[in-house]
Amino acid sequence: MGDRFIVGEVYFRVKYPDILMRYPLFDSFVFVGKNLSDEDTEDTWYFQFADSYGKHGSILESPGGDRRVACVNRSELHEMLNDEEMVEELEAARSRRRAEREK
Repeated sequence: MGDRFIVGEVYFRVKYPDILMRYPLFDSFVFVGKNLSDEDTEDTWYFQFADSYGKHGSILESPGGDRRVACVNRSELHEMLNDEEMVEELEAARSRRRAEREK
């Protein structure tokens, strides 16, 4: 599962504020690499927030600026979706909302 991430590609983290998972909230990231710190005690995937990446470039290429990064371990990787998975997730949330209205 962890080998599906491509450096420089965009990924999305989806969370839901409601238990029925009808209203998705998401953040956008750019994958910058795996196990980038000597302090990583387990496999860690590094995702730079897309706004930071867009404004300042990769954390690996230039110093300075707002360098917000999410460090994700294996148990959290399922939250990181590529663009195709994101579309599927949004469609599933829409289906859950429709099902709730039809009750």
